[in-house]
Amino acid sequence: MGNLIVTPAIKGTILPGLTRKSIIDVALSQGFQVEERLVSVDELLDADEVFCTGTAVVVSPVGSISHQGKRVTYGNNGVGLVSQQLYSALTSLQMGLAEDKMGWIVKLK
Repeated sequence: MGNLIVTPAIKGTILPGLTRKSIIDVALSQGFQVEERLVSVDELLDADEVFCTGTAVVVSPVGSISHQGKRVTYGNNGVGLVSQQLYSALTSLQMGLAEDKMGWIVKLK
């Protein structure tokens, strides 16, 4: 919501993946606040945008969530501004199209 990205903490079904960590690091470097904590259903339903991260998908938007007969749609079922921004930033780093200010890229000789 706004400038805040909330993600569940690593526990149970939330795995400590590299893509997840990379998206959090990219978000922080772009001025977002990131909180790792429990996310209530009400908070989720009130969110501006919802997305998932993972190795195969990088960033994948969630089009809608249904809970107790109520359906909430995000971003007209399309990619939201924040998820697109984070996806583009990470993939640009991966492809060498953006300057690596985090020291992730290692040149091999």
